Amino acid sequence: MCGIVGVLDTRHTGRADPALVRAMTGTIVHRGPDGDGFFHWPEAGPNVALGMRRLSIIDLDTGDQPIYNEDRSLAIVFNGEIYNYLELRAELEQHGHTFRTQTDTETLVHGYEQWGLDLFAHLRGMYAFALWDANAERLLLAVDHVGIKPLYLAERDGRLLFASEVKALFADPDLPRALNLATLDTFLAFGYMIGAETLYDGVRRLPPGHALVIERGGEQKLIRHWNTNYLAPPERPHDIQAIVAEARERLRESVRLHLRSDVPLGLFLSGGIDSATMLALMSQMEPGKVKTFSVGYDVGQGAANPDDETQHARRIAAHFQSDHHEHIITAGDWWDFLLAYVYHHDEPNANPSIVSLQALAELTAQHVKVVLNGTGGDELFCGYRAHRRFPWLVQTAARLDRVLPRRARHTLIGKPWKTLEALYPAMRRVRFVGALPAYLPEWRALHLPLHEGLRRLASFEGLTFSDTLRDRLYSADVRAAWDRARHKEEAYAAIFRRSYTDDPGDMAQALHIHTWLPGNGLLAVDKVTMAHSLEARVPFFDPPLVDFAMRVPSDVRLQANKFVLREALHADLPDFALQRPKQPFGTPILRWFDHDLRDRVQAVLLDERSLNRGLFKRDALETLLRRHFNGQVDRVQVVFRLLLLELWHRATIDAPPHIPRV
Repeated sequence: MCGIVGVLDTRHTGRADPALVRAMTGTIVHRGPDGDGFFHWPEAGPNVALGMRRLSIIDLDTGDQPIYNEDRSLAIVFNGEIYNYLELRAELEQHGHTFRTQTDTETLVHGYEQWGLDLFAHLRGMYAFALWDANAERLLLAVDHVGIKPLYLAERDGRLLFASEVKALFADPDLPRALNLATLDTFLAFGYMIGAETLYDGVRRLPPGHALVIERGGEQKLIRHWNTNYLAPPERPHDIQAIVAEARERLRESVRLHLRSDVPLGLFLSGGIDSATMLALMSQMEPGKVKTFSVGYDVGQGAANPDDETQHARRIAAHFQSDHHEHIITAGDWWDFLLAYVYHHDEPNANPSIVSLQALAELTAQHVKVVLNGTGGDELFCGYRAHRRFPWLVQTAARLDRVLPRRARHTLIGKPWKTLEALYPAMRRVRFVGALPAYLPEWRALHLPLHEGLRRLASFEGLTFSDTLRDRLYSADVRAAWDRARHKEEAYAAIFRRSYTDDPGDMAQALHIHTWLPGNGLLAVDKVTMAHSLEARVPFFDPPLVDFAMRVPSDVRLQANKFVLREALHADLPDFALQRPKQPFGTPILRWFDHDLRDRVQAVLLDERSLNRGLFKRDALETLLRRHFNGQVDRVQVVFRLLLLELWHRATIDAPPHIPRV
């Protein structure tokens, strides 16, 4: 596990500066405090330079990077873990390859020698790597199937820069720091980015399940090596007992592989079934040795806090006799971690629970170097409400189409619904109708083109941002950039095409895998843990387990919330864990923004720097904030996104990056 960086001069004029690469690694020391490594080719006037910072997890003695093949014609820097490296090593040795280390990284070098670009089909793990093939003068950049490990790219003046974090790219003084106005509406709509583009002008992410090959002469080819893949119904298993049995075995095998480490491991433990599953299986394999870690909240004044899961986590930890640790944070703590989170996450991400996870990572890193977590249980086994509502939308809209075409329905309700949508924030503060806005967007989506209706539901359109709010709030420049690029619309349409299947249950699963996971869930876990030199592992995303989950018929997956997972762990988990209803991992952000943090939030958003950015109409922004903090409307999610945007702008665009206390 580490952070990687590099520069490629596609014009072959010797501008891959090794000094710049060293400076790039200096910005991400937190990802790898145990050492560094560098490579450049050729020696005089280098056209490629690679660098890395190492967090030593496997092969502590001989695993330093870069790693080479036998004749040193291949060099690699690698971030991640290949969990089946022992099996791959044995197979490659049978093919005649000679290994000089015990590290998993070396299996990538020899695997590329043996299988070329078919390498990815053999890998079980999380990864972002850069491999230089001197004989072919080819650079291969790749990220894993679902985007557990990120890789950012920037191109300027015939040079390609890449890095595990954006801040490393900006070690190049020639790379301008600027907000990408074309993608701003996407962030405000979703609270995170979808697609490859970021909120930085000129910076993009390598999409999950893809490799970028840059050949001699600068030609680039983007290769997809993984995608959600659903079999036709006759080819799928239908014996529920067999499905449940295979699910349990796949989970056990994944956890077994994810426990491979030469350093101590732990587990992020919430009160839910996903992390409880991890603890149950880890305890069977390492009884009495599992360290667990949870985060909770002190909301003060004896107030009840429905978001605090520490009691549930304690009960599960006690059942499995884990060595349990808790981190209880106050509103002031959460604010301090928010400021560190803005820096370390690189991109603004409006997920308040991940700020709490940053606090938890600080505690965990004091005890272990590797932590497993339960991210992915919802995505694979259908734990979100949208896994049911998306199919309902597809099927209901199709029935309505037989009565009145969708275009005609949209024309009839478009303007009236836009007027109604503007009332949602006020309605949410009213006792007897406050829940209504949560259901109205689904009815509106029935009358829109399918991909647009699903996009609006995925971004909670109307409940956070809305067309009415954009009309009121966006400056002329932001509005023009949105109208010109239509980024969120185009990005989601492309994801919709990649995810489309005839089975709406499958499509709902695929859409979550291609949007929320790489843009929010997995990206955030990587950033907040690596901020504390802590490796996070996600056993739910072992490729054979993912492929199995996609073979399960959607009507079986959707029998009940995470039906297959609950049945598979029936003999391993106590009833109180199995029967607990689904609950999001939340924070008391609404209470804090209304009380403890009210003054701090307003001080940032009503500061002259914020009001004069030119992104929003000043009078509209002031009105929005006043009405929210006066209790007239509920705009907490909008306020949080605006706050993150401003803090991000100050930390990354206004001034050179600095490293805050974490």
